[in-house]
Amino acid sequence: MEARSPRSRCQQVWFLLRSLSLACRGPPSHYAMVMDEKVKESFVLDTASAICNYSTHYKDHPKYWCRGYFRDYCNIIAFTPNSTDRVALRDTGNQLIVTVSCLTKEDTGWYWCGVQRDFARDDMDFTELVVTDDRRAITNSFWSGQDLSGNKNRSCRASKVVHKADHSRMSILIICILITGLGLISIFSRLSRRRRNQRNRRGKGLTRNQKTSQTSVSPTPL
Repeated sequence: MEARSPRSRCQQVWFLLRSLSLACRGPPSHYAMVMDEKVKESFVLDTASAICNYSTHYKDHPKYWCRGYFRDYCNIIAFTPNSTDRVALRDTGNQLIVTVSCLTKEDTGWYWCGVQRDFARDDMDFTELVVTDDRRAITNSFWSGQDLSGNKNRSCRASKVVHKADHSRMSILIICILITGLGLISIFSRLSRRRRNQRNRRGKGLTRNQKTSQTSVSPTPL
């Protein structure tokens, strides 16, 4: 019987430890939440989508989309099956498809796909989103504005026009309020001046009457 070398023994120990670690974690298909790309690029007012793949074992588990650099402190934006005005979630059973519309430069940051697990830490994977207002700076063709959530391409031009109209109406309203306020102030100032003038006139009239009464009544010599 041949003696085993120390190297072969070390390899056997390593494989044994590796097998034990995998057995403790479970099958890879049961814990992997994989983001399609680690860096996403898009431009302002565009619609962007991301695909997060996961095991069918978690098809009935809640999934979410959150924002933050650290996974433990990310701010949850939307939970399945609910969506928000700009973030749409669609769960296919093995993919979480996230669609973000009407992008702004403030949307630049780190985002996470997550799936809740029972009695275990959530499975999560991240991506970095970079939003620019220069279309020529875009190098990633994935974020092309296509809405993968099943809806049609969303346009933010109309909403932008509506916001502009709202801003113009608000500015007109503010101007009208200012003009009205200035008019009221001028009216009050004029009324106060008139009252002062009337008081001054009355005061002068009283002094004149007093003087005339004093001059009309002269003392008679004894």
